[in-house]
Amino acid sequence: MSEEAAGGATRPRVSVQVVTGEPIVTRATDMYRQMLSAAGVEGAEEATAPGRPPWRRSFHVAVDDTGRVLGVILARLGSFDRLSIASMLDPEVRLAGPICEAPTSAVVPEGAGLGVTELLYRSVYCFARRHGAGSLATILDPVTLALFRDDYAISFRPLGPVVDDEGVQLQACGEDIHTLEAAVRRLRPEFYEFLIEPFTPAERAQMGL
Repeated sequence: MSEEAAGGATRPRVSVQVVTGEPIVTRATDMYRQMLSAAGVEGAEEATAPGRPPWRRSFHVAVDDTGRVLGVILARLGSFDRLSIASMLDPEVRLAGPICEAPTSAVVPEGAGLGVTELLYRSVYCFARRHGAGSLATILDPVTLALFRDDYAISFRPLGPVVDDEGVQLQACGEDIHTLEAAVRRLRPEFYEFLIEPFTPAERAQMGL
């Protein structure tokens, strides 16, 4: 399927698939539950193995209607000290937890103009909301950080100094999720509606959206 673009040309329909699962953790959890079940422990089927890291990981993959991959973004949910960007943070900075971070992404040049970046970040936002995240964090160059603020009213604040990464200036940034939502709802209502579109009416009511 495709949708009509300006001028009558067609452009591919883009969707985002979310890939989750950590085989080692899953296997360890299955074994732990089997042992509890064999011992007759009530609620064994829902138990979590002790000592497992309190974070979850997902890859959000944008594809066109032919299955071609156009972009991907990694999202991790967890505690402040487990963030992959922890080394870039100011020690005094704190965010509401759990924190969903999107430390890295990639979009192919052919994805330009198809809304791939917007769809990927929307997918991460929905993932964060559905998993009860209190904050969002990411790594951006200063120009993109300004673009997020000016074009989308995404009011990320710097969480640490600008660092040089092989000639590229990067900065950890983030904000409490309710603060982000309030700014986008007030300043970019159409983009806000785009962000919450995937949620069901029940989810919106539960989340206060």
